[in-house]
Formats: sequence, C-alpha cells, structure tokens
Amino acid sequence: MLKTKMFIAFSAVSLFIVTLTCLMFDYKNVSDIKSQTFALSDTITRQFSRTFELYVQDIEKLSVSIIGDSIIQNSLIDHYHTDDPVEQNEIELTINNRLFTHLQSRSQLQSIYLFTLDHNAYFVSKASGPKVSFHLEDEIWYPRTAEIMTNKFILLPVCEENTGGDRREKVISFVRNINRIPYRDTLAYMKININVNVINDMLVMSDANEFERSMRVLIVTDQGDIVYDDKDELTGNTHSGLGKSAFQNSPHSGELTWMGQRYLYTIEHSDYTKWNTVILTPKDFLLSKQKKSQYILALAGLLATVLIALVSYVLSHQITIPLRNLMKKMTRVEQGDFSQYMSVTGNHEISRLSRIYNNMLDSISRLINEVYESKLAEKNAQLSALQAQINPHFLYNTLNIMKSISRVRGIEEVAEMSESLAELFQYSMKNLQHPVPLQEELNHIENYMNIQHHRFGSRFELHVSVPEHLLHASVLKLTIQPLIENAIIHGLGNMKSGGRIDLRAMQNGSSFVIEVSDNGQGMDKEQLEGLRSALQHAAQSSRRIQDQPYGIGLSNIRERIRLFYGAEYGMELESSQGGGTIVRITLPFRDHDSWNKEEGSDEYISGGG
Repeated sequence: MLKTKMFIAFSAVSLFIVTLTCLMFDYKNVSDIKSQTFALSDTITRQFSRTFELYVQDIEKLSVSIIGDSIIQNSLIDHYHTDDPVEQNEIELTINNRLFTHLQSRSQLQSIYLFTLDHNAYFVSKASGPKVSFHLEDEIWYPRTAEIMTNKFILLPVCEENTGGDRREKVISFVRNINRIPYRDTLAYMKININVNVINDMLVMSDANEFERSMRVLIVTDQGDIVYDDKDELTGNTHSGLGKSAFQNSPHSGELTWMGQRYLYTIEHSDYTKWNTVILTPKDFLLSKQKKSQYILALAGLLATVLIALVSYVLSHQITIPLRNLMKKMTRVEQGDFSQYMSVTGNHEISRLSRIYNNMLDSISRLINEVYESKLAEKNAQLSALQAQINPHFLYNTLNIMKSISRVRGIEEVAEMSESLAELFQYSMKNLQHPVPLQEELNHIENYMNIQHHRFGSRFELHVSVPEHLLHASVLKLTIQPLIENAIIHGLGNMKSGGRIDLRAMQNGSSFVIEVSDNGQGMDKEQLEGLRSALQHAAQSSRRIQDQPYGIGLSNIRERIRLFYGAEYGMELESSQGGGTIVRITLPFRDHDSWNKEEGSDEYISGGG
C-alpha cells in the first residue's frame, strides 16, 4: 500500500539522517576532545621539560661553584702530593666540610661524591648511611668519562642509595669532571645525587582537575629507561618499551598502546638533558567522559526518530485518504460513469489534483462529443474528396486533348504550352510534402519557363549552373520554382529587355546551397529589413508578409524547409536598390536515392497521377 510505503520511506530516511547526524556529532566531539587533549598535554610537556632543564642548569651552576672553590682545588692538589695518613685525614675533613656547606643549602640534594684519580673518594650525605662508592673504576659511568669531556656533564638514570638503616632513596646522578684551575687538567670527578622527589615538587598542581590528574608524566631516556614516573610505580624501570622506536611514526604526539592500554601521548626531547618528557593520557578515560554525551545524543536521536515517524504516519495518512477516494472514482469512470466528480476544498496539492481530475472529466465528455461529430464530418469529407479528385484529373486530361488537337491542326505553340502546363499540373498534384531529386525540380522549372517565354518573349533569360553530381541531391518540391516566379514578377516585371535570372547550386561541406539571383530593380534597405523581419517572425506577422512585394510564397518556402530539415536551415535575402536580388536557401546535402532507401520512402515518389 502507498501509505505503508510512504511511512517506511519517510521513517527510513529520517532514521538515516538522524543516525548520520549523531555519528558525525559524536565523531566531531571525540575529535575536538582529542585535539584539546593534545594541546593541553603539549603545553604541560613543554613547561615541565623546561622546568627540569632549569633545575639541571642550577645543579650545573652548583657544580661550577664546587669546582671553583679554591679550598677544594688546593685540597685535591695536596691530596696528590702527600702520602701521610694524618695529612690525608685533614684533607678529607677539609673537603667534606666544604662539600657539606654546598650540600646543606639545597634540600633536594641527597649526596656529593668526589672521586680522585688514585682510587680514593670523598663523600658527604644528608643521610646517616655509609658511603657506597669507594673507587672510580667501580662506578657504572666510568667508561663514559670521554663523554663527560665532550658534554661537560652526564645525567644517570635512577638508582637507589642507602640512607641508613633499611631506608633507600631513589636518586638521579649528575656527573662531571673537576679541572685544575687554570691548567684545565683533570683533578677528579664529581657525582651529585639528586633525590627523585624533587621532580614531584615541580609537578604539584593544587588546582588540577580530574582530566589533568588522569595524565601520567614520565621522564624517559632514548633507550626506554624510566627516569621518573609521577605515579611512582615505574621510576627506575629499564627497557619499558618507551624508547625512541615507540615514537618514530609521530615524534611529537599521537596514539600508542603501552602495557596493554591505549594512550594519547605528547613527547618533548631536551637537547640539554638528552632525556624525553612524555605525558600519557588514557584513551579509555577520554571515552568514558564521552559516554554521558553519547547517551544524551542517542536519547535525543531516538526521540527525534519517533517524532519524525509519527509525523510521517500522519502525513502519509492525510495524503493517501483523498488518493484512495480518487482511485475509487476513477475506477467508476473507467466503467463508463463520467459523473464521479471530486469535491474540492482548499488550495493544496490534493485539491489541485481534484480540480484537474474534474476538468479532465469535462474534457473527456467534450472530446467524446467532438469525436462523434468529427466521424460524421470525416465521412462527408471523404465523399467531397472523391468528388474533388475528379476535377484535377479532368483538367489534366483536357490539357492533353488540347495538346493533341493543336498538333493535329499544326498549332505547335499551343501544343507546347498545353504540354508544359500539363506537366506542371501533374508535378504539382503528387506528394508535395516529400523531397525529389534536384533534376526533377529543374525539369519543372523548365516547363514553367517554356510557358513564360511564350508569354514574355525574350524579355529575360534563365541561366542554370548546377554541377552534375548535384542533380541527384534531395530537395523539397516547389522550393525553387516560386523563387524564379518571384524574380520574374517582382524583380524583372518592369524590364522590357535584358532581364537575367541565374540559378546556381553548390555544395558547402555537409550543406547544399541553392541561389537564385536577378538583375532587376531590387529593394532598398528599409524594404529588405522589413522583409527579413517579417520572414523571421512569420508566425506572428502573416499580414506584414502579405504586404511585402514578394508575397507570402517566401514565408511558405522558409517554413517548409525549417519544419522538414530543422531550424539551422532556411533562407537568406540580399538586395540593393537597382542592384537586383539574391535569394539563397540552405539545405542538408543528401543523395536522393541513398536517403530515399534509408528512409524507406520510395512509395512517396511514385504516387499521384
């Protein structure tokens, strides 16, 4: 049923549109949240990385202060020049006191080591634990001393330091060499242990929201060793899977799967510390925030779908009721009852359809009466046509009798005129609406000119210039002879002698051009423009054409050409006062015999008589 189909179609389209809208809105919302997350994470990452760089720069300044301490410089030089245990003990106390002075002023430092080149070490710490390093060669960074010379210092990932009892603190080590001033040769190496908790102080955000608290902040080496984890779960972990290779696809931000969980990440590499600051945001946390909006969106979409379905049902019901009523009445009309009119109320589409239906019933009733009357008229016309057909044949036969009697009695001019007139009459009687070869039209013109020469004598001459291959070109009947007649009557009518009419035919690509010109009186510019305008608007200006000296014949020829061949073909006029007139008609070039076979119209040419 139409009602069901309309309801299903409206509902399906509406559901599709609502669903597509919801999906696009949800996708846009998720995309916006991801963009905002990346922007916030990137800001925090860069700020934190810069903060940590500034802190390390401060430690570097501290190391420069220790190196430049003249007491420490002199004590280290004295260390290499004495073997006396008492003096060595005094040197150790002096160095430790100076180191403790630098250590005590900075709460975030855990301990300071000075390693001499002769396997000795000086040590101060804020904890009461024992010294854990005694010899330079025992340090894990010892093979990297050449790197220290190049980069001024190196940072070591997290290790644990015994701070007394069972307590162990995670520390980051800052290592550099101590050069003798001013000679720049190496006296010793210095290691400053920094408590990892100092990084926590950099990240304290008292007004952090839930979204920021969900982020995970990491400092990671290029090899994937975790220097710092703000959750304090993986600090000091090695080979975590967050090395350089994990970020090759997108070195600044993107998505990754780590430890079985999906994250959005931003990363900032520090050329100063050689470490990477990484912020991970759980993707599931972002999606969980979306669920509430998704529920609201789904509920709104469902309500919209139900509302649209309800409206679709009501509309389809309102549309199909009058249509069903119309179908019932049309069924009665089909059975012959033409009294089934629809009631018309309002001006909406159904009312207009009802009004058109009522008008159609009136038209059908009227046409039935007209057809009945036309059948009667057709029978009368057939009888009249049979009677009218007798007259042309009677005239044609009479002209032949006149020709025979004239020849018998020796009046050759009358016989010749009768013969030409009979052939003219016969040519005009059959199949006027169908094309003929150009040769037939020229023969018809020759008969016409025979009669005119008997009438006008030698007042004018006709010159025909037609290439032989164009004699078989297809033309409409009686398109050229009226042009010759116009030239004789209107162009050469006032000339007593010396009149000339030229008939030329030529092929121009796919077009066939026939040109009739005379050397008569011609037309002035105003007359020519008037005739052209009248021909251009022939359907609206038949009176204007009749007022022109060339009459209505030109209009008939032009319209026949346009109707038969198309609007791109037709007639052109050229004339000047005292300079004669040229009439040019353009037709499509067609070989009559070939075209006649294609069209299957041989029977049109053979009829008549």
